[in-house]
Amino acid sequence: MINSSDILSALQKDLRAAQILRSSLDAKIAKWKKEYNGEPYGNENKLRSQLVSRDIKKQSEWQHAALIEPFVSTPDIIKASPVTAEDAVMSPKIEILLNTQFCRQFNRYNFMTKALKVLDQEGTVVVRTGWEYEEKRIEENILVEQPNPDFQKAMLLVQQRQLDQNVLSQIPQTIQVEQVSIQTKPVKNHPTAMVCRNEDIFIDPTCQDDMDKCQFVIYRYESDMNTLKQSGLYKNLDKVNIRDENDTTYTSPDKTSFKFQDDPRKKLLVYEYWGNYDVNGDGIAEPIVCTWIDNTIIQLQDNPFPDKKPPFLVVPFSSIPFSLYGESNAELLSDIQKIKTATIRGFIDNMALSNNGQKGIRKGALDEINKKRFLTGQNFEFNGSAADFYDGHFNELPGSMFNVLTLMNNEAESITGIASFNTGINGNALGGTATAIRGAIDSASSRRLNIVRNISENLIKPLLRKWLAYSSEFLDEESQFRITNDDFVRIKKDDLSANIDIDLTISTSDDNQAKARELAFILQTVGPNEDPGIRKIIMSEIARLYRMPQ
Repeated sequence: MINSSDILSALQKDLRAAQILRSSLDAKIAKWKKEYNGEPYGNENKLRSQLVSRDIKKQSEWQHAALIEPFVSTPDIIKASPVTAEDAVMSPKIEILLNTQFCRQFNRYNFMTKALKVLDQEGTVVVRTGWEYEEKRIEENILVEQPNPDFQKAMLLVQQRQLDQNVLSQIPQTIQVEQVSIQTKPVKNHPTAMVCRNEDIFIDPTCQDDMDKCQFVIYRYESDMNTLKQSGLYKNLDKVNIRDENDTTYTSPDKTSFKFQDDPRKKLLVYEYWGNYDVNGDGIAEPIVCTWIDNTIIQLQDNPFPDKKPPFLVVPFSSIPFSLYGESNAELLSDIQKIKTATIRGFIDNMALSNNGQKGIRKGALDEINKKRFLTGQNFEFNGSAADFYDGHFNELPGSMFNVLTLMNNEAESITGIASFNTGINGNALGGTATAIRGAIDSASSRRLNIVRNISENLIKPLLRKWLAYSSEFLDEESQFRITNDDFVRIKKDDLSANIDIDLTISTSDDNQAKARELAFILQTVGPNEDPGIRKIIMSEIARLYRMPQ
């Protein structure tokens, strides 16, 4: 067995190496978030407009609703398809299980909202999976059968011949007595998923873009002594040095200056190492989890998850070959936002520096009395013509500046696939024909659907496969999952490991409406002479596409 201090030293070296190699990524994310929030560029003139056009954030907000809708619009978005014949029996039950876990036991709206926001702003989202179990002791009053003392007395009298045998047959041998029973029942027993801060995740830089080759993932988070003790997972907590309130070496990840004064609630920086390391000294790296605070190991054990992999999913927004991390929308919209910022600043400066509202008078046109009347808004007399008076106004803006703004708006919308309410994507740039307009609309839909499919294939499906593996290990056989009409189904551990495919209904609302219109056109074309059974099938499919299951 290798010494624990040597293990900690080796894992901390991995951490420092990963921190150095991801410093460039941190710089990119900081730049993207700065542009997303519309922070000043640093070249502003105090005497000129300092406005920053927030096009990146606006496009993100326009895009968000269309991206989240397919994952939260229906109560059952998961379809489990069997690969083999023997899986066909269990795939419907597994479908119920995953839909229950993802759509009912899990706050999918908040999770998807946070995941999509981070993915769009920072180019990459990291999700930590796990399992939550909590049990509670419950007191119940139950009826227990006990021997009837009256029957015992009567039986003794019969033996002493003081009571007739027929009377004994009328007395019950047992009676029911109410007793208090204390039982332990699970209150929470389900998988979890949490969006992590990118700055708190350090991944093996040698795995390139393949998480299956990743040797370690280090997760940094804030906790406190009270939470660590209550979890019951950690040891050596008495050896942890709780920092003094005047210690300035610790900085909270969210840059807050608030600090608790009592030791149980003071924040501690915890590092979790999930990966492969030879802790036995036998030359073979085993999957482990090691947790430490400062230089104290508080947890060192085998990876408890059945797949023996780090419980993390890394999803890029716009993938980069041979890299786990992706690029955000800001990478493509940055130049557009800068151009619009410069143009709009020119508008504002042009108007601010004009002489709008000022009055000009030719010298000699008014004497002192009439000049005073003129300045105070009274009637006055003047010499000369009306041309002797000048009204200041805003300078005329050239139309080419508005053309630049329109061009930039169209460019931004074509990148994100989202049309704004005021103009929208059109086919004018391709030609004013129906084919050109349809091409522009199809391009936007394809771009949007591609982003949705990326989230489905790289986030939701891997998440559900991990949940299924965790359920096969941690879910007890007696757990019941409610479906419809108060019916319940029991799923055994042996069946949860079935080899199935997981499909998602990831079509956007626009795609569903387009399909529904095509089906309605088929009904109009065929007319009333088709098979009534076919009509029912098509109408039910139209209702499903319009989210009207009733």
